[in-house]
Amino acid sequence: MHSFCDRDMRATRLRYATCSLARASRHRWKKRMKQQETTGFASLGLSQTMLDAVRDMGYSAPTPVQEQAIPAVYASRDVMAAAQTGTGKTASFLLPALDRLGHARRGEGPLMLVVTPTRELAQQIAGVARDICAHTHHRATTVVGGVSYEPQKQALTRGCDLLVATPGRLIDLMEQDACSLENVRVLVLDEADRMLDMGFLPDMRKIVSRTPKRRQTLLFSATLSDDVLSHTSSLVRDPVRVEIAPKGTAAETVEQYVLAVAPEAKKRVLVEVLRREGAKRVIVFVRGKHRADHLCRVLRKKGFSCAPIHGDRSQNQRMRALGQFSSGEVDVLMATDVLSRGIDIPEVAYVLNLDVPHDAEDYIHRIGRTGRAGEHGWALTLCTADEYLDLRDIEQLMGKVIPNYPRGDGIDVGEDAAVLDPSRRPEDRLPGKKTRKKIAASRRRASVSPSNPSGRRVSPNRGPEQPKVRRTSGKHPSSDAASRKRRAHDSAKQRPGDARNTSGRRSHSGRHPGDRRGMRGRG
Repeated sequence: MHSFCDRDMRATRLRYATCSLARASRHRWKKRMKQQETTGFASLGLSQTMLDAVRDMGYSAPTPVQEQAIPAVYASRDVMAAAQTGTGKTASFLLPALDRLGHARRGEGPLMLVVTPTRELAQQIAGVARDICAHTHHRATTVVGGVSYEPQKQALTRGCDLLVATPGRLIDLMEQDACSLENVRVLVLDEADRMLDMGFLPDMRKIVSRTPKRRQTLLFSATLSDDVLSHTSSLVRDPVRVEIAPKGTAAETVEQYVLAVAPEAKKRVLVEVLRREGAKRVIVFVRGKHRADHLCRVLRKKGFSCAPIHGDRSQNQRMRALGQFSSGEVDVLMATDVLSRGIDIPEVAYVLNLDVPHDAEDYIHRIGRTGRAGEHGWALTLCTADEYLDLRDIEQLMGKVIPNYPRGDGIDVGEDAAVLDPSRRPEDRLPGKKTRKKIAASRRRASVSPSNPSGRRVSPNRGPEQPKVRRTSGKHPSSDAASRKRRAHDSAKQRPGDARNTSGRRSHSGRHPGDRRGMRGRG
């Protein structure tokens, strides 16, 4: 009896010992994997708290811009950094800055200010900041336009360590004495080139002037062009320059194609490409807010789920569209260039440029919405004869020719489709602005037809533009003639001594010429 019990006890102990060894082995394996995952970041000087945040955010290895920018931020140096979209610029300033940042007392702050041009970028930065602040216990606040002031004022009154803001709303809150920047220790200007393009330079200088002179300034941009350097060099002191890719460098993970079409065929080609290539997780870029809304209605009638996003949409509408696209409720996002900068939407299948952008740099940012974080993607651009020189500008910027769309057989591109010169080269000399205007004018004159005898440009949405008819009321146009007769009759009845002027201009006295007060008795 005792021998059986002893044997069972020995077997139980052996099982416990085996399980303990297995648990210890798994623990050592997990620890080793964690160390391997964060070895690259640990070499940059991040604390263990930040390494835990890096692991939870799913980062495996630092990107080139992070490898160069993070040590410079830890060294308290000002930084001017340029890198392609999707290379982790946000984490390269949030990780080291928050690691060194203290905590503001209640009712004080911010200690760190991030200024970015658009609401979507602000929300994206705030999302990364929340993940990091969950480990560092910093308080982060976001202030953007398009939403109520009061919740933002209340959050600022409670105090915050990190403030992410768009320039317009931040200026408004500063003018209302709802936000003070006197405690800012770290100032980040994100997408500085875009802020310059959008005319935010006066706002940027006003914001910088309200911050302490002894601060650390971090300037991040897609490019460090001469224009950016000339306008922002006074905002930084002896900065460390970090330039990962030169201007005009497109992501290597994105395959690019072009398809020559006629203007009136663009909608038809858009629908055909979506049916051929699939309409799941596609971003379509267009010129113009009203055009985006119109094309959304067209796609919905064709059975595609689509949502527009542009500057005229409210903040809630824009965030709802992004959320629906990210979750898969909406398949196609119809966007203007407000979405082309820095927005991180994972797993975008491809980008379709329905209209060629005027600015070649915008093209680089548009196609950068796909092929992010090492994934592969592709982009298709539809080009008309009017957009051909814009396409040549893009190819000149990138230093390469965009190949033709290989799967375009059978697509009806229209009778007057553009003809792309197969022997074109990026280094070719292109016409200047004046020459381009003359070319456009001659093309409009050549477009005169029996259906459009005036030679006016034919809009693909509305047909020939009609001359504007000025009416003074909702009645028949002949009422204009009657009103003119009445005015002539009234002016004929004026006394010779009344110096009344009916020309519509103001007199030197500052009164309106049609005001008789104080004018009597003047000869």
